[in-house]
This record gives sequence, structure tokens and C-alpha cells, in this order.
Amino acid sequence: MGFADWLTAGTRRIPSKDAEFIYGENDGHLGHFVVVYVFDTTQFPDAEFTQERAIEWVRARLGHHHMFTHHIRRVPLGIDHPNWIPDPDIDLSAHVHVTAIDEPGWAPLEAHFSELLCTRMDLTRPPWELHFFTGVSGIVDQPGRLTAVALKAHHSVGDGLGVLQTVEKVFSDATAPPIAVRPARFLRARLTARSVSGFPRQVIRFAKSIPGNRAADRALKEAEASGDWLVQSEQPGIRFNGKVSGSGAMVPITLSTESLRRIRGAVPGATVNDALLAVVGNALAAYLAEKGEPHRGSLVAMVPRSMRKLEEWESGNQLAIMNVDTHTDTPDLLERVARVAESSRSEKARTSHIAVRRSAAVIDSLPPLMMRMFMYVRRNAVTFDPQRSRHRHTMISNVAFGVASLTLEGAPSVAVFGGQPPVDGDGLRHFLAAAAGGDVTLTVMADRAMMPDTDRYIELIRASLAEFESAAAGRTDQDPSDEIAS
Repeated sequence: MGFADWLTAGTRRIPSKDAEFIYGENDGHLGHFVVVYVFDTTQFPDAEFTQERAIEWVRARLGHHHMFTHHIRRVPLGIDHPNWIPDPDIDLSAHVHVTAIDEPGWAPLEAHFSELLCTRMDLTRPPWELHFFTGVSGIVDQPGRLTAVALKAHHSVGDGLGVLQTVEKVFSDATAPPIAVRPARFLRARLTARSVSGFPRQVIRFAKSIPGNRAADRALKEAEASGDWLVQSEQPGIRFNGKVSGSGAMVPITLSTESLRRIRGAVPGATVNDALLAVVGNALAAYLAEKGEPHRGSLVAMVPRSMRKLEEWESGNQLAIMNVDTHTDTPDLLERVARVAESSRSEKARTSHIAVRRSAAVIDSLPPLMMRMFMYVRRNAVTFDPQRSRHRHTMISNVAFGVASLTLEGAPSVAVFGGQPPVDGDGLRHFLAAAAGGDVTLTVMADRAMMPDTDRYIELIRASLAEFESAAAGRTDQDPSDEIAS
């Protein structure tokens, strides 16, 4: 083994796009996600684990992903990105928890999920937790006796699609015991030596990238000026764009996919996701109006988009952020869906454009020390004032999580919900995932100080879906000759 190999033995450097979630972690910007899988255990009593059985079950699957057996180790002096370091002795009792639920409905689960959502993760140990809630009933429109399994993990591990691939292995019959590792010897000294010796190369690489980065910036401005996509103007902020309180709610509801498809079918060129964006935007506008805060412009959604088909990135997070206008200032509902579809296409064109992709890649050329400095300055320079104009107001994510083929000791998965906690500037988030029977679950994650009445907001979402579906029925029932005449 050469000297360079010895310096890196037993470590795995975290890529820039993943390290960004570690650097950005603070009390107002928690960098984890919570995904809850619901299993129908009515005929599978073995799936209702005790604490001891749950630890045994998890131990047999630790080898499915490095996050289960590695922790994040920052580099001395901070001049390189953190590393994944193996943990030879993992205390699974600190990661695996079983809670018996004795009452039906969402109420007995609410406090548990609120704590999971808003409690900061300890990044000195492997950044994951599995919580088994047994004896659950009466949630996400599922009958029978249920077990809800919540995976809490840090976003530096990967994005939704990457985690889905791991979850499909974990909730299967396939076991993967962890590989035995020895404690890393001279770790601090080796990391320090590697980061110090590699720093000059980082600076040289950054210097060489400057002309290309400037060219990417020029190309970005030229593409924008040429009209390759719609340029969105800033819109007035809303109550959810302030600083979060640290107390949050996570509420899942089931939506009919057929209803969303009927809305989509009434608008040529629209997708189910476009229909969802319009429905949620309409509900949010109604909620603000009820609070005496009618929005003076149009509400814009932050929509994550997977870039796996366009780029090959080293990082586990392979996302681009689209800002999709939900056109809440358009009175006609179906015209609104059509405009949302147009905005979605424009944002897909923007995030697919080579100039945008090259501009986004600039982060990979930054020396880690400079990247951390920029993030520190940005975090302290930004004021989270709801009155300030901004480019987006809420997150609406169509997550890749599904339920097909997932099992827990034979019990089938019937629903999945969850997402990311509210953060400063984004105190209301929405995540769409799959449910059994072809329907979907929409999870609302809201800061309690900004939205103390999530039940009312859920009612408005249901009412908004019905309103759009009624408009779509009118379009569908319209005589073709009348449609042409109009």
C-alpha cells in the first residue's frame, strides 16, 4: 500500500453536493428527511416487533447501505470535505426504537412524528434512525391493523430516488449483514495530512476552472436573454417565508389519483403533477385569504427534479430545483392548469439547458474551505422576512417513493408518506408519494407557529381538488361543437 492509499484507507470523501447539506445544517435549517412506510399487519403478527426483535431484524440488513455503518467525520482545519468513517461498534439501541400505539387515528402518532420531524440529528454517529410504531389503525384511509416504520436519515446520504433504492432492499427478504471493520488507526493524523497535502491541488483546480465558470455564467445569461425559458419575476412573500419556530406538524392525507387524472385529461398537455401543483396552490391561496392575508401576486412552488437521466454525478443528491408558477392570479381554473403546465415545461427546459447545468456544476470546483465560507456568509446575510419579495413560496415535491413489492416479515406496504422539516424561508412543504390501490398520499409539513390549524388547510386541499375536478367535469361534458365555437 502506497502512502497516498494509506492516507485514504477506510475513509470515503463526501462529494460537494452532499457536503452542502452538512455545512448548511443549523437549528433553522435541519438537513434530514423522514419517510414513513405503512404495512398491513392484520394477518402478519410476526411483523409487530418488540425492541429486541426489531434490533435483530435491522442488524441483519445493515450491509444494504453505508449510512447504517458509517458516521460523518469532519476534517481538521476544515480545508477538505467531511468523510464517511466506518463505525466498528454501533449501538443499535440508539438507532432502533419500537413504540406500541393503543388508540386509533392520527392523534396518538402526531407528537411522535412532530418530534422526529423537528429534532436535529446527531451527526457524530451514523445519521439514521428506524422507528417502528405497532398497533396503528385508522390512518391514510387504510383499514385493519398497521405498523408504521419511520426512516429518519440525513440528506447528505442521498436524495429521494437514492434512498428509495436502499429502502427496496431493506424491506425485502434480502439480508445483508455488515462487513466487519477494524477501528481506523491514526485517523485524525491521516485526515489532516491528506487535507493539507491536497489543499494546493484544490486551489490550482479552482484557478483552472475560473475561465470555464465565467463562460458558463455568460452562456447562462445569453440563454436567458434569448428566451430559451420563461423568466419569472419576484413575487411578494407570505407568512411561510419567515423564520421557523422549531415546532412542526406532519399530516398525511390520501388523494384520488383518478381525480387528478380527470383534471389532467381536461387540459391538453398537462400532467398529473401539473394538476397537483394547481390544486395545492389554490388551497394555499385560499388559506392565506382566510387569514386576512390575500396574496397580491402568484404563488410559486419549489419543485425538486431528478437529474439522473441527464447527468452522471458522483453525489447521492442528484437534484435540480425548479420554480414553477402555480398562477393563482388566473381566475379560470382549467386555464390555470394549462399555465402551470407551461411553466413546468419552461422550468424543465431551463434545468435541462447545458448552460444551467454547467453553472450548477461550479460548486464542484470550489475548494471546500471557500464553499464553507460562502455558505456561512450567505446564511448570515439572508433575512427571512415574509414581506420580502422572493422567487418561491413553498415546496411541492412529487417524491419517487412507492409501495410496490415492499414487505415487513410478509406484511405488504400499503402507503408511504413523509418529507423534510420546515426550514427558515420555507415553513410549509408538500410531498406526494404512492399508496395502495393506485391512490397517492400528500404529506403536509408545516411550522406550527405559521400554521396552527393544519386540519383547516387539509380541508382546503380537499375542497380545492373537488373544485378543479368539477371544472374538469364541465369541460369533459361540453359538447365538441360548443368547444370549437368558443
